[in-house]
Amino acid sequence: MANLFYEEDRNKDFLQACEAVRKEEGTRLTVSGIASKAIYKKAGSFYIHYRVYMKIISNNGNNLPKNEISRQLHTEVLKRAKEIMQQNNYTPAQAAKILSEQQAPRFYISEARAISLYYKLLGK
Repeated sequence: MANLFYEEDRNKDFLQACEAVRKEEGTRLTVSGIASKAIYKKAGSFYIHYRVYMKIISNNGNNLPKNEISRQLHTEVLKRAKEIMQQNNYTPAQAAKILSEQQAPRFYISEARAISLYYKLLGK
C-alpha cells in the first residue's frame, strides 16, 4: 500500500484498540495476541487520502492490489462508495468525501505488522 497518509492517527487509534483488547481479555493474552485481536476492532477511518478514495472509486474494482489486506480495503471502500452513490445519487467525489469521514470496520494491517507496530508503540 502507498505511504499511509494518516499514520499518526492510525497509530494512536490502534494503540487504543490494543488497550481495549487488553482490558477485555485481562492477562490471558500476550502482546502478539492483543495486537492480533485489535486489528479486527473498528477503526477511526480508513486512514487514506481523499485522492486514494477517488482512485479506488474510479478503478471500479479493476487492478486490485495483490496484497490481500490492501485488496480488502479497496473492496470495502468500493462497496461503500457504490452504496452511497446509488442511495443518494451522489458523484464519486461526494462519495469519497463521505467515506473519508466514516469509520472502517477494522484496521487494514496484517497480523505481523500489527504485532510489530504494537511493540513499537509500547516502546519495546
